[in-house]
Amino acid sequence: MRTLAREATRGFVTSANDEIAFGVAFQIVSKGASLLGFEGSIESGELEMTIECSARPCISPETAVRITLTQNAQTHPKIKVSAIEYVSPWA
Repeated sequence: MRTLAREATRGFVTSANDEIAFGVAFQIVSKGASLLGFEGSIESGELEMTIECSARPCISPETAVRITLTQNAQTHPKIKVSAIEYVSPWA
């Protein structure tokens, strides 16, 4: 899960703009969750993704972006992981 959060954050901060960034993060988490055996977990609410940015728009030079993944499955203990990446100063 931690690696999934990190990869989603990397994908987010390397995107061209906010609209693309949010879509990229969602796709990475959806596909990654499926590979980890949690297919459909975002749609069912078992896996939640939150994205926090230190500035708006998020894709602005040196903005800190944190993506947090929370697993709320009833069959597993609650897991919460997050990763922080920074948008390039030349964005």
